[in-house]
Amino acid sequence: MELTLLGSGGDSQTPMPTCDCRVCEPAREEGLPHARYGNSTLVRDADALVDAPESIWAMLNRERVMDLDYIFVSHHHVDHVGGLRVVQAIGRADFPLEDWDNEDPVTVVMSETTYDRVAESLDIESQYDDRGYAEFEFLADGETMALGGGVEVTGIGAPLDPDGPTDAAMSYCFESGDERVLISPDETTFLDLSKVPDDLDLWVRECGMFRETGDGDPIMTEELWAEERESQTTFDQTLEQVRAVEPDHTVLTEIEEIYRRRPDEYAELAARYEDLGVEFGRDGMAIEV
Repeated sequence: MELTLLGSGGDSQTPMPTCDCRVCEPAREEGLPHARYGNSTLVRDADALVDAPESIWAMLNRERVMDLDYIFVSHHHVDHVGGLRVVQAIGRADFPLEDWDNEDPVTVVMSETTYDRVAESLDIESQYDDRGYAEFEFLADGETMALGGGVEVTGIGAPLDPDGPTDAAMSYCFESGDERVLISPDETTFLDLSKVPDDLDLWVRECGMFRETGDGDPIMTEELWAEERESQTTFDQTLEQVRAVEPDHTVLTEIEEIYRRRPDEYAELAARYEDLGVEFGRDGMAIEV
C-alpha cells in the first residue's frame, strides 16, 4: 500500500499565528519540513482519507490529489472534522449547475457516536446530506467494509474516557493482500490493545504529549500536566503501546506546536528508539508498505 501523511500536526498547527518562537519562525519562513498542517492521512490504494482538519483543502491541493472516494472520521473533535466541507468540491458537476447534488459524491464513514456528536454542530442533514454533497455510512467497532482497489478496512473503537461509548474514537485498519496498516490519528489513551491485529506492517498514530520542550523547559504546570494525563496520551504511553503491539514500522503524527521541537530534534529522539522502528512524521511524507 502507498500512503501520504498529508498533515502531521494536531490541534496546534505549526506555525502558530502571532508566535515567533524557534519552531514557528523557520516554519513560517521556510515551510516544509518545519511547517505542519492538521492531522490527516491519505491511503492512495483506496483513494481514502482519514480525518479532515480545517487545512484539508490546502493539503489536497499541495499533493495534487484528484480522486477521493472516502473520508474516514476518527472522532468528533473539531481539529479532525473542521474541514469536512471539502466534500462540496469532490465530484461536483460541471457548470452550469442544475442542482446542488454532486455527480460522484464522496462517502464519509464514521461511527454512530461520532455522527451523533457532529450532526448538530455541522448541520449534516441540511448542509451535506440534503444537498447531495456526500453520502454517509456507519462503521461499527469490529466491522469490516470493502473499498476499491481490493482494500478492506476494519473499525477499531475506543472510548474517549473510561466510561464512555466504545466507538467514540475510531482507528481504521486497512488491509490489502498481506499488507496491514493501522491508522490511529488521536485519542489512543483507552485503546484496548487486544483489539489491534497482529503482524501490523505499519502503525500511523498520535505521538502523545511531551512533558518538556526540546530545550528542557516544562510545557505545562504540574497541575495541568496531572490533569491532562488523566485523559490524554503521553509520549511515554505511546512507546509502551508500540512495544506491546510490535508493528514493523510506526509513524508518529498529531505533533503539536506546543511541543516546541524542530524536525532534527525529532529525528534525534527517534534514533533513541531505533529498535522500535519509530519515526516522526512530516507533512507530505510518502510511506510505502
